[in-house]
Amino acid sequence: MYTFSELLKEIRSESDLTQKEFASALSVSTVLISMIETKQKEASKAFIIKLAEKLEVHPSSITPFILLDDDFNKGNISEIEKKFIEIGEKLQKHLIKNKSKKLKKYAFKAKR
Repeated sequence: MYTFSELLKEIRSESDLTQKEFASALSVSTVLISMIETKQKEASKAFIIKLAEKLEVHPSSITPFILLDDDFNKGNISEIEKKFIEIGEKLQKHLIKNKSKKLKKYAFKAKR
């Protein structure tokens, strides 16, 4: 399971965009993208909504992972939570592999 910063990097990487192009696609600054990816800043609600709009998904499909951190330990959770995590991992793969390509069109529209 990816943390939010890792998920953001994976989405950007799969969309084959630089931080500058990715920021342009989301109408935010490159500095913001860099800071979120390096865990120097947390993503705001407005940022998550913008990202969800561009990926053409509901924001709740991104937010279950926002509080996950590097120290997460699956051993201390219930079976239902483990199932939720499994679903979350599948959803993250879907966001990365299937939805990230949608960002490219916004990056290149912004360049015009």
